[in-house]
Amino acid sequence: MADAPTFSIPSELVTRAKTRVAYWLDLADISASLRPKILSSIDRIASELPHRSNWFEVMTVGLDDGASLPIHIECAQFSGFSCSKCLAVSTVVPGWNFGWRKVLKNEEVYQILSWFLHYARQYIHRSYVARVLMVAWELHGKVLHPFGSRAIYNRYGPILPMSSAKQSLESARLEALKTWCDGEPLFEVVPLKSPWLDRNTLDPFLHQAVFHFLRAQNLRSENFTTEAVVGFDCAIQSIASFIHARCGLSSEPTRGDVCEKLRLPAESVEVAEYTYFIRNNFGAHAGGWRWWDQNELFEDITIDSIGSLAAKVLSAAADFEPQVRAIEPMPNHWGLWLFEHFDMLWDTVWFDKHVKWQKAARGP
Repeated sequence: MADAPTFSIPSELVTRAKTRVAYWLDLADISASLRPKILSSIDRIASELPHRSNWFEVMTVGLDDGASLPIHIECAQFSGFSCSKCLAVSTVVPGWNFGWRKVLKNEEVYQILSWFLHYARQYIHRSYVARVLMVAWELHGKVLHPFGSRAIYNRYGPILPMSSAKQSLESARLEALKTWCDGEPLFEVVPLKSPWLDRNTLDPFLHQAVFHFLRAQNLRSENFTTEAVVGFDCAIQSIASFIHARCGLSSEPTRGDVCEKLRLPAESVEVAEYTYFIRNNFGAHAGGWRWWDQNELFEDITIDSIGSLAAKVLSAAADFEPQVRAIEPMPNHWGLWLFEHFDMLWDTVWFDKHVKWQKAARGP
């Protein structure tokens, strides 16, 4: 028997979601017979989610190369702790990844919409993991990847209700320690503190900036200096897009504008603009001069200063985000949150641009 709904999803949000999906259906050349079935299934999802407000999943991923890090994190929706084989991260995410067969009965509809719900729940998980990755970098200079070679999943719903997120995270921790660490933590269980634990990486611009920043640090560690500069500039570009969108600007700010908006020191402007110059003239395009001597480009403004600036831009933007918040990081009802941010999630996790490319490649 389904639980009584604790909220409802406004019809205007459902209509907006259907409009977004309909646009993709046009791009993807979905058959005319399938189109109404997909759109009507959006209504069914909107009707079903209020009955599933207590459906959750605790995802625990073991981050390779993180076992030696003395990290212990306890937050409302995620935790992190070292095991002998990995750094484990557990997250509490909405239970959107299971139980849709009886709601989405058409197989083709099920394959499309259940995958979208899977990716949406995965995005929330990765946004929490991204915070742990930044903690690992800032405190230990370690670049980790959100994927791991091992994982544990615990589902909570009508059969096994979740009593509390805190208790479920603790159960996941004990299970991971038993599986990956012979039952004993490697380090004293003292929760650490970091600004990143409270920063809102559910905002896609900040989440994307974290990705580019850590990718750049990884490239830098392998001596791919110019490629690292591209990554650092991509992180700054993500923040430029964040400022453009969140502050309602008529055009995207320059790299220097970003530094000024975030009130960084005056010398940051020159470093940011030089980073953009390197990206455009050597990283993103085949440079026209002295290609064997690119290291000479970093004699005055070094890769260290470029990486440091990218870190400052990212942190300053994350601290500025509450003033211009558009994505709620701790919603009361995840199902309502899904439809409130449907456009953002579809743009972030789905394949619109890939479909456009495929269509253009095929030609008329």
